[in-house]
Amino acid sequence: MTKMADLVGVAHNIAHHSASGLSFLSPHLAQALRADGEETTAIELLGQNPYPPKIAELQPLRLALTSLKGTVQGMLKKHSFNQNDILSIVLHATPSPWDRSGYVLHTRAVITAKNGRVYDSGWL
Repeated sequence: MTKMADLVGVAHNIAHHSASGLSFLSPHLAQALRADGEETTAIELLGQNPYPPKIAELQPLRLALTSLKGTVQGMLKKHSFNQNDILSIVLHATPSPWDRSGYVLHTRAVITAKNGRVYDSGWL
């Protein structure tokens, strides 16, 4: 039986995966943000187009976010959730200011369930 409290673990897994090299977000996300003078972004991972608003288009970043969306859907399924249980999954990402290469990302995932409860990974 699915427990909604499991969503905090899913949020943590999303944030952890997004910060890792396996997500392929870095250094592309840092490059796109810095090109537009931005320090951080919030990305709706369940949206039709999971791409940061108002930043430069980078094909490798678009591909990484599309892949991340699929990974997130797999994480939900693994824990017996489906997209009907979830209103929103927002990934907050901030490239580390001391890492000019853009490979270190600080991430946070916030899941809002259909019942209105919010499950937050906190910053990783």
